[in-house]
Amino acid sequence: MARTAKPFKVRELQRTLYRAAKADPGRRFHALYDKVYRRDVLEWAWESVRANKGAAGIDRQTIADVEQYGIAKLLDELSADLKDGSYRPWPARRVFIPKPGSSERRPLAIPRIRDRVVQAALRTVIEPIFEADMLECSYGFRPRRSQHDALQVLIDEAWDGRRWVAESDVSNCFGAIPHDGLMSAIEERISDRHVLKLLRAMLRAGVMQDGVVTREVTGTPQGGVMTAPTQSRTSSSSGRFPGRRGGVSHEAWYSSV
Repeated sequence: MARTAKPFKVRELQRTLYRAAKADPGRRFHALYDKVYRRDVLEWAWESVRANKGAAGIDRQTIADVEQYGIAKLLDELSADLKDGSYRPWPARRVFIPKPGSSERRPLAIPRIRDRVVQAALRTVIEPIFEADMLECSYGFRPRRSQHDALQVLIDEAWDGRRWVAESDVSNCFGAIPHDGLMSAIEERISDRHVLKLLRAMLRAGVMQDGVVTREVTGTPQGGVMTAPTQSRTSSSSGRFPGRRGGVSHEAWYSSV
């Protein structure tokens, strides 16, 4: 079953959503939720989660455990729960990893595999809409783009004679984004109340550390599948500005140069 996903249909869905969003920058999409629990989308999401591997969430269920449990059974359950509205994300498991070049530790939040699959399915559906709004100079958290591409642009600009680089960085980017502001940015493009409810539930699921669950009104836990598109939406919504005359502006993740 793990190989039965139909990538063509999923990609065609993404292309259709992207083209519709690109053609009408003011359009708000209201019929998306049924696509999140579509079987081919969920299979596509599972393959993405499986390929990324990753650790277990607070339920201690690993990728191998899911395969033993039955992938088809899991996806059937998720589809049914999403369809009837009974799906609820669990808190993510809080872990800390070393921060390169610093004595500090970086907090990560590891959702359950079930929740990662739902996040990946939701991302599959909404990412093309927000991608249509992204500026050409933005590279972080985008399909087929990376910080390395942004660095290459700077190298190319240097060869063209530019000599100055100004770098800025958003302090505590993952922890500082207000949920209300993020949802307002998302609602500029999405009006489907079921999708918005699901996104709010993901934001409010919180994290568990040492058996204690913490829920904040700001921040998107670093490590979840939905971290990237929510960060990108905040960037695209707040960063619609032209590059400085005579200069170039490029964004990579939560830094800009």
